[in-house]
Amino acid sequence: TGVYGDYGGDWVTEDTELRCVDAKSKARVVAEQEWCKLEPADDQNNNDNDSNAGPRVDCFRCGGIYGPGRGPLFSSLSSLNEALAAETDELPQQTPAVMKYVNRILVDDICGAVLAAVEGDRPRCGGRAYNLVDDDPAPRKQVVAEARRLLSPSPEEVQGQSSVSSSDAATKNTRRRISRATGNKRCDNSRLKEDYGWKLKAPTYREGLALLLENSDLKL
Repeated sequence: TGVYGDYGGDWVTEDTELRCVDAKSKARVVAEQEWCKLEPADDQNNNDNDSNAGPRVDCFRCGGIYGPGRGPLFSSLSSLNEALAAETDELPQQTPAVMKYVNRILVDDICGAVLAAVEGDRPRCGGRAYNLVDDDPAPRKQVVAEARRLLSPSPEEVQGQSSVSSSDAATKNTRRRISRATGNKRCDNSRLKEDYGWKLKAPTYREGLALLLENSDLKL
């Protein structure tokens, strides 16, 4: 979803202008364009009785991927506390107008989207992009707070874990650099649902984190 660039937290669809400025996102835009050339446009279909002739190209624009072993639920309590403190320090007067949204997707729902596309079909139109994100592009602070709540540590355990490993710190710094480069927006996923009947196992991070906890052996 970094291909959209910065929209100040506004909603974007697959038809929204791509404003990315970082090299990685620009490369993804070029890759999309090249792949979409493989799918014929409507006016290239010679057989009027078969509008679905030719290859179909779907380009999935994924949000931040989380799943088993990946995401705030699998971070140390100290890392979660540091992340919450950092988010508060960075935006002490955080309001909806300046809130930094994060588009994310549970890995299971990526698989579900790919299967829905493989089993489905649509008219050829020269390639089609899809936002592969859940229904709630929530700020990272809310997700981290929910992860900590699910882990349910006692106040003593939370206060007792004050150090952050070098790997945790490096991950946090990398995430901030990526966040600044890819901008702030909320991605709409309606097109994927309408075209292929895609259904999410985790419509929001709340269901996603709960599913991961239920199917893991996480213990405090």
